[in-house]
Amino acid sequence: MLGIQAVPASAETFCGTHSVDGAIWTEYTQTPGVQQSLGCPTSDELGLSDGAGRRQVFEHGSIYWSPSTGAHAIWGLIGDKWGAMGWEGGSLGYPTSDELTLPDGAGKRQVFAGGSLYWHPTRSNGVHPVWGVIGQRWGDAGWEGGPYGYPITDELSQEGVTQMFERGPIRWSPGETPNPQWARAKAKHIDGNANAGDQHETATLLPKGADRGIVLVRGFIGEGTPLTNAIGEHRKWSTDPEAGAKATFAWDTATGQVGVYVEHSCIQGTGWCRDAKPLVRSQHARVVDDSTAPTNEYWVEPYGDGGIRIDVSMANAFVDAPLADTQNLGRINATFYVWPHGYDDKNRNFTGFDSKAQKDKFPSWEVLRYPRLKENSGGLEALWQATVWQGAVSDLKAPQHTCTRIGPDTTPVDMSCV
Repeated sequence: MLGIQAVPASAETFCGTHSVDGAIWTEYTQTPGVQQSLGCPTSDELGLSDGAGRRQVFEHGSIYWSPSTGAHAIWGLIGDKWGAMGWEGGSLGYPTSDELTLPDGAGKRQVFAGGSLYWHPTRSNGVHPVWGVIGQRWGDAGWEGGPYGYPITDELSQEGVTQMFERGPIRWSPGETPNPQWARAKAKHIDGNANAGDQHETATLLPKGADRGIVLVRGFIGEGTPLTNAIGEHRKWSTDPEAGAKATFAWDTATGQVGVYVEHSCIQGTGWCRDAKPLVRSQHARVVDDSTAPTNEYWVEPYGDGGIRIDVSMANAFVDAPLADTQNLGRINATFYVWPHGYDDKNRNFTGFDSKAQKDKFPSWEVLRYPRLKENSGGLEALWQATVWQGAVSDLKAPQHTCTRIGPDTTPVDMSCV
């Protein structure tokens, strides 16, 4: 019976109980650490239901063999997870490697015919399989050492198929399709050039991260009063990535690129237009400033675990124009913190972003996310993250307030301000 194994060897009895032979003997005695980890055999070699494979049980695990995969030991939490998934008859099939220690020195993985199982004592939330398209995308991003980190769930039936990782989800759907709104946001705010009278620049200001799409943070003067109608964007909320705004910050969460776009200003019905003042990247943007300096200052840096901090101090485009009603309006000062919403084990979702702002009460601000891919042709193209409507223009020189919105990609998204 033992002679069917691929690498025959003389049978040897261990612990005075059961003999071990063939390729299983080779794995047990010649692979460093296996014999110590498994302990004594507690069974003879056993046939498996497929009629081809063999296994032998030991005190702390088993060795499995098949003609195509060879003999490999399996034990512990990875062995428990594999068993819960149906052993060799499940989706993973036979092991094709022993348990391997990962480059961080703490994580473990074991490779099977149909995928791999990963575990980390503190980071993985248990043992999870990774395979298929999601596994390929995760691998392309650098496995557990890349921006996603370890898997923290199995695959879930959510917006197609989703698997949650430490720092973001990876999704796949058989009907997935590129999101045209993502492409438009990237074309204008990251890859494009400024229109006449506008200011624009792009730089890689953040590390590469989990691909949650492009996040827009933009301030605009909404319609309402005669003054805001005269100097504003003549709109309310909009998911259009090219909607008018005084300033737009576009963050490509995958590449770390940030585009900054400032539009020129016009006073409706007068023919008066002024070019946007020059962009200056400076930490001075953190200073709440109502000076008449003719520059648009900004500063962008990483925030928390995978988030962004944006500081902006925007000039009044008409500060140097001979129009008394507009010269002394003040500057737009704001600091936005946008970071990934914490993983919610109950709802098994954390695709969205939380937002906090310390800012002037004028103008309006909106935060949106544009996924790179849609689940299908009818999938969502833009997801609201946070909104806060403006006060009066005079609030540009009033004390600032703090606004917060914590939650996943669901409504309502109104920020709560104090």
